[in-house]
Amino acid sequence: MKKIFVLVMLLETFPLFAKSNFTAELVQNGTYLSIHINDDHLIPPFEAGELWGILKSTEQEKVIREKELALNCEAFTNQTNDIVGSCSLMLPYNMFQRIDKVMVFKATGEMAARLNRYFSDSAYLSMQRNQVYISAYNTRRLFYFGINESLIQK
Repeated sequence: MKKIFVLVMLLETFPLFAKSNFTAELVQNGTYLSIHINDDHLIPPFEAGELWGILKSTEQEKVIREKELALNCEAFTNQTNDIVGSCSLMLPYNMFQRIDKVMVFKATGEMAARLNRYFSDSAYLSMQRNQVYISAYNTRRLFYFGINESLIQK
């Protein structure tokens, strides 16, 4: 009975150790928000791998070089067939609006259409326990990126 209890406790605490390494900081005198996501190769969740997965293209390295968004993601499949990766994003901080405690980058119209072409149709990804999200609505010509302000190192 003691062994079963220990096993159950280990399974319950396993998600506490699971994480992707995530950093968000203002760079270049506060003009850009730089984000780095690096997955632990053994323990899910694999947030960089999930981000890589919502990007179009089948390349191992996926790159976006737009004025409003620079992104570089690399990923591979691990032993359990999960997608594990590493991603870097850079967005101009002056294009964000504060909504409560969330900094939101919103693109509409032609800008959104340009950014959305890199993402799967109607892609949505939530990371860091719902404190960061990307939403690409190709059919509505909307693109959103939001991050809880408390995650940004200033």
